[in-house]
Amino acid sequence: MTESDNELLCLVADGGEIAFDRLVLRHQGPISAFAYRMLGNQSDAEDISQETFGRVWSHAPRWSPNGKAKSWIYRIAHNLCIDRLRARRSTVDIADQEIEDSTPGPEQTLARKRTETNVRDAVDLLPERQRIAISLFHLKDMTADEAAETMDISIDALESLLRRARKKLKEIMLDQQSGTFETAAVGEH
Repeated sequence: MTESDNELLCLVADGGEIAFDRLVLRHQGPISAFAYRMLGNQSDAEDISQETFGRVWSHAPRWSPNGKAKSWIYRIAHNLCIDRLRARRSTVDIADQEIEDSTPGPEQTLARKRTETNVRDAVDLLPERQRIAISLFHLKDMTADEAAETMDISIDALESLLRRARKKLKEIMLDQQSGTFETAAVGEH
């Protein structure tokens, strides 16, 4: 029988190293991916992941079993990412992003890769809170309750952020398709 995140975190709060190892194994990859999505840098994402679990270990006794462990862990990672973004106070340069393999392949594969790149670039251009909401809800498959709790906002505020983010993504994608958007034009050369 597999323990729930809440059960594991209760054991961690009592100093359970095995439970802690299980939590890390279960969430380290997704936390690192979440941090990468927010920060756009793999090294920073790995640092955030390690720091997140360091804080999970040290702060587990303060966690309230009435909440969801997964949301609490993501909240720690979210706060650390925000701190990192504030510290560097600059945007991620699209030119520093990994470039997709340009080896010719089937037309559908190429079109899919272009779409994925365009979507990723468009998400990166969203305002910070909209980008976080989209990442949690759509890319991390959190429920609205979990995403709202992670962001420390109400469900209504989350839904509003998601609506605005989807609208903005649609505008960006349409601009990219028509070639009127600068990053789309740069990517076409």
